[in-house]
Amino acid sequence: MIKKSLLISLAALFIIQICYSQKAPSPRPRLVVFILIDQLSTEQIVAFRDQFSANGINRMINAGSFYRNASYPAGSTYYGCNLATVYTGAYASTHGIVSSWWYDRLRGKEVNAAYGDLFIQSNENDRYPTADRLLTSTFTDELKWMNNGTSRVTAIGFNRNFLVWAGGHKPDYLYRVEPNTGEFVIVPQSDAIKPLPDWARKFNKKDLLHTYSKREWGPLKDLSQYHQMKFFSEQRVRSADFLYSLEKQKGNGAYVPVLHSPYGNKYIRDFAMAQIINGQYGKDDVTDVITLQFTAKAVHGDIHGAFDAETEDLLLRLDQEIEGLLKTIDKQVGLENTLIITTSISAPVRPIDENAKHGIPTGLFSGQKASSLLNLFLMAKYGQGKWVLAYHDGQMYLNHELIEDKKIDVIEITEESARFLSDMRGIAFAMPISELKISSSDISSLRSLKHNYHPHRSGDIVIKLSPGWAEEMEDGSIMNRHWSASNLPLIFYGWKVQPNTIYRAVPMVNLAPTISSFLEIPFPNGCEGIPLQGITR
Repeated sequence: MIKKSLLISLAALFIIQICYSQKAPSPRPRLVVFILIDQLSTEQIVAFRDQFSANGINRMINAGSFYRNASYPAGSTYYGCNLATVYTGAYASTHGIVSSWWYDRLRGKEVNAAYGDLFIQSNENDRYPTADRLLTSTFTDELKWMNNGTSRVTAIGFNRNFLVWAGGHKPDYLYRVEPNTGEFVIVPQSDAIKPLPDWARKFNKKDLLHTYSKREWGPLKDLSQYHQMKFFSEQRVRSADFLYSLEKQKGNGAYVPVLHSPYGNKYIRDFAMAQIINGQYGKDDVTDVITLQFTAKAVHGDIHGAFDAETEDLLLRLDQEIEGLLKTIDKQVGLENTLIITTSISAPVRPIDENAKHGIPTGLFSGQKASSLLNLFLMAKYGQGKWVLAYHDGQMYLNHELIEDKKIDVIEITEESARFLSDMRGIAFAMPISELKISSSDISSLRSLKHNYHPHRSGDIVIKLSPGWAEEMEDGSIMNRHWSASNLPLIFYGWKVQPNTIYRAVPMVNLAPTISSFLEIPFPNGCEGIPLQGITR
């Protein structure tokens, strides 16, 4: 009896010790880490999950809140539009980033979303990529205001245009990999270019990317167990052809081969860990924010889509990098003090050749050819002139000055143009902006277009391609379009987050106000979302 009581007492003491040994989370996250994985879908996570380790992506899913159907409206294909939505909690109709380019009627020219009116040392051929054209504040802007600039905001990645949207209006550092030298450099935000911190210079001297370029890329695991080899083996002539040289190239883009391999993600992770350790991020009660740009898009090999062996291998290796990142954060800051948010900005869409192979309606549409045909149609009816000034991202911009000079009713010509475009193959419908503004329909495809309409930046006619159709761009690349929304994974992990899996659709405008609530700061000034419930305990 005494022995039994002693065992019970020891067990109770053991349980109490475990409870007390668990670290209590900070009142607010000391560090927020955004892991943004380009071209990642929920379906990929589900399909590859058995191949992931227990301590990377699966760790975040099992111990965090996993939203399987987070969504962006499909009004634009530009990643900057979605990034702006993540950080502002607003749609493009409010934050203003409707596309990568649009026609500015006041200036009478096309302007780029990421390149404003600031020139490098007054050289009009060399501009800073900035968030100047973003019309609202971001949650990072509000964080810095609330803490009088003491919170630090940093973004690390491959693409400087990607980074400006993640940094907000006044970031501390934007670091990108320079593909010619293989070194990390600071993306300038003014002529007063910041010098690299000492730790970053020491990191560059390690020449890690050059070391990685000496390696080859082959499968991490048994290739026969990969999704492609199980279900789409006919797409690969030989399993032995999965081996790629990452050797440094001559000329521009010397390190592009290694950056487009799993070692590109590894290099970003290496630098991020150095930033956390040496930059002392998350070491006090003032919240810092770090955004990391990774990619799930493989370019080596004959890539067919989201489930190729190269794509799966890229994600399996990224899973290992995330595992190492989580360990570093836990050691340096404590996962109980860190809010980690993992999501994607764009999801892969099945290629048109795959649609055709399986009998799914599909095709290739050219917006530039469509605008040329529309211009010819309008010239035949109304006379010579440049009736169509520009086409960008499903939007036609008509020449208002010419229309006024010819004394033509604007509504009449836009309606006529929309009818002409609607008869083209691949276009589900074309609609004048005047009709879109007053439409009360709640059809999701129309709603996505309304969310992307801004009165000073959008065109006169919007085009919606049929489901399964893709668009051929001016440079010959193919842009796949979502029909009504792109559905992506969204994972909250760390800090006070409780385990949960949510299947309902969640608009990504809700992310910024959720983070703002956790940080106890004002919502971004154009915020249209509402905080998500039930994430924290």
